[in-house]
Amino acid sequence: MPSEQAIFDNIEQYTAEELVKYIREGITSYERLCNPTNTYGQFSADKRRQVLDIMQNSDEPDWERACQLNTVQAYQDYLDGHQDGSHRDEARKRKQLLMADVASEQMRREQEFAVNQSEQAWLSLDQTDINAVRTFIQQYPDSPYTPQAREVFKQLQFEEFMGVDIEVLKNRIKDIETDKRVMQKDVTIVSLITTEVEKGHITKDDFIQAVSQDHNLVNSSVMRMLYNQNFLELNDFMAMGIDRAFIETMLRDEKPQQFQVPIPIVSINRKSTEIYFWGIPSSGKSCALGAILSVADNGRVALSMEKDNTCQGYGYMIRLANLFRDDGNIGVLPEGTSIYSTYEMGFNLRSVKNEIHPITCIDLAGELVRCMYKYDAGEGLTQEEAAALKTLTDVMIDNRSGNRKLHFFVIEYGADERKYEGLAQREYLNAALQYIKRTQIFQRDTDGIYLLISKVDKAKLHGEQLKQELKRYIFDRYQGFYNGVKAICQDYEINGGEVGIIPFSLGDVCFQDYCRFNANAANSVVQLILERTGRSRAGNFSRILKIFTK
Repeated sequence: MPSEQAIFDNIEQYTAEELVKYIREGITSYERLCNPTNTYGQFSADKRRQVLDIMQNSDEPDWERACQLNTVQAYQDYLDGHQDGSHRDEARKRKQLLMADVASEQMRREQEFAVNQSEQAWLSLDQTDINAVRTFIQQYPDSPYTPQAREVFKQLQFEEFMGVDIEVLKNRIKDIETDKRVMQKDVTIVSLITTEVEKGHITKDDFIQAVSQDHNLVNSSVMRMLYNQNFLELNDFMAMGIDRAFIETMLRDEKPQQFQVPIPIVSINRKSTEIYFWGIPSSGKSCALGAILSVADNGRVALSMEKDNTCQGYGYMIRLANLFRDDGNIGVLPEGTSIYSTYEMGFNLRSVKNEIHPITCIDLAGELVRCMYKYDAGEGLTQEEAAALKTLTDVMIDNRSGNRKLHFFVIEYGADERKYEGLAQREYLNAALQYIKRTQIFQRDTDGIYLLISKVDKAKLHGEQLKQELKRYIFDRYQGFYNGVKAICQDYEINGGEVGIIPFSLGDVCFQDYCRFNANAANSVVQLILERTGRSRAGNFSRILKIFTK
């Protein structure tokens, strides 16, 4: 940018447009250029007229140019060059709006940067170190992770005051597994175990003893990380009493099966008996259903299973059932379906009496019972939760079929105190019961309601003793829910007014992910399904279609 003196000395070299630009930028003025003492008489009359004409007649073109550029600088240039311009008020307003937008965008970027920075700090934070958690809270007071950090800090303070033993550790592991806010659950659990041993709160032998009592205390990924970090040795696994085949499967790093999120169901259109499976996440619902589907397909209880390849959950049905093979080998359990996904699986079972049983199994989203609670409690639903609840409403209320129906509530044995977003399994089941009663979705077409108690191998009982234990267990822990379901059965004459209690086990499960499948429990459920579902002699299709809407 030339100085004023340079302009004076070389005025004949500048165009009228350039001189107007320098005048508007405040480097000089028209009056000073016209002074012959400054420009040595070189500012010709013709160029003076050109400069003056541009200055007097450029208001509209300059305003149009400023509007096209639509920048803070463009409007400022107009204001600087047109002291009496007709658009000065509008220029000021537009400039202020742009400056506010720039400031808002800058603030947004700063906030986004701060959130990203706090997220990285949170993900890398040792959540077992009370000083590290305290520092995080101080450095990131407004982070979306700070509320969780405060809860972790409170827990660590409590443990410092009360002390930590193996029972406290086991409860913390369960809390981490069910806490949706913890992103890297396995890494967090490994860090928790190794840190508590390093601090001397528990010993390595304490942990080994805990796993020997419960081979499913932690999953295969956690056990493999503990082995790779040299926290555990092969001899330690043997000391836990774990079958060598499970250890070999874990060391091979065999991964659980994953499933894609399905297209939402709007209605059940297939003429069949509909069988619904209810349960909260991690109750064992999907695994139990997979075992039942496997037995239905193996030709031992039913002669054959003809799958409907047009149903929404056709691929899921095949993959899920294929995980369970009663051949003595170790199978890998599913990672777990999306807690917001509901699957529809249609098939025909042919019984040993050569009768055809058209059946549609519906694996309800694991989040549904919690959605029911949150909806009735007015806590507000996320977009995914609202979609899961809408699927249930579509299928069982708005677009309800006239098919006969059976319902299985899957309840995990021994999971009474495990918390899901601060509430235990029984609280969500009770909330689901109230939702069901209010919507009356069991009032019509329901032939049977059953409580399927999963993971009963933890009771270490069999036969009549196990049946008595499950009755006691339900009456002690879930009596309110049981009584409510029984009242529905009595009011609507379902299943003779009784609620069936069914023990269920997959067989020998280890590290939460691996199973040596035993089909006995699934055999009983498939036999029950054959007894309680509509059927007709093979070939009598007209009667088959009528029997499900009677």
